[in-house]
Amino acid sequence: MGRSKRRKNPQQRSDQPPFNKYALYQLAVQEPEADIEFIDETFAARFDRTPHTLREDFCAAAYLACEWVKHDDANRAWGVDLDPEPLAWGLANNVEGFNPSQSERLTLIEGDVLDVRHDPVEVIAAFNFSYYCLHTRSELLRYFTAAYRNLGPQGLFVLDIYGGPEAQALVEETTEHADFNYVWDQDEFDPIHSRMACYIHFEKPAGKRRMTRAFTYDWRLWTILEVREALSEVGFAATEIYWEGVEEKTGEGDGVFTLEENAENTESWIAYVVGIKV
Repeated sequence: MGRSKRRKNPQQRSDQPPFNKYALYQLAVQEPEADIEFIDETFAARFDRTPHTLREDFCAAAYLACEWVKHDDANRAWGVDLDPEPLAWGLANNVEGFNPSQSERLTLIEGDVLDVRHDPVEVIAAFNFSYYCLHTRSELLRYFTAAYRNLGPQGLFVLDIYGGPEAQALVEETTEHADFNYVWDQDEFDPIHSRMACYIHFEKPAGKRRMTRAFTYDWRLWTILEVREALSEVGFAATEIYWEGVEEKTGEGDGVFTLEENAENTESWIAYVVGIKV
């Protein structure tokens, strides 16, 4: 979990959600439809076919895994997370209304992404900067090795990443939605260890009721180069970077990710890093 990819139109995504941190998080931060579209297009461009098996690591309430199952009747998904609370919430809310076929094609696992093994999948996704909870290179390599082993031949390991000077700044950003405010709070940054403390707060109705520190993050701010080198070291045949474009008028991300090998270091940027297994 973490900061928003800034692809949202708040006025279109709110339907008077309950004042529950998981419900608000999914509205404010996640957009599985866009992630699935990106995965399908990137996989097809590389392997000339559509993927049907996906594992969502650090899945929390497994929003992406659930939407993947609903996206195509041939799709199957696994969701893995250590914390039983968001898994239980996802089972009660995101899986609600599944038909028997969809329920059969979804597996939620309370466990460590470093240790869980199952049949090989075509795609593993670790989104919302969740792997930033790994603080050392040895931990990162161990996780990437586990992901590599759980991918079959012709597989993609898809991560998102963010950076830029603003990523190291102590800032509090508020995004207004129709029925609540989402507040991203970068509270501490240690430049020696690239370690940061961040929080998500929610306000509903906007500004009148506040859920302080609904989510807390102790993160290592990884760089693209560090992630690419680690992916290569554990065996991925190639890595690709998909960089988010910027709207000229606002300077904000436009939600369009294109394959790049060089990019301008704007104040804040977001990208996908894709490890390719052949």
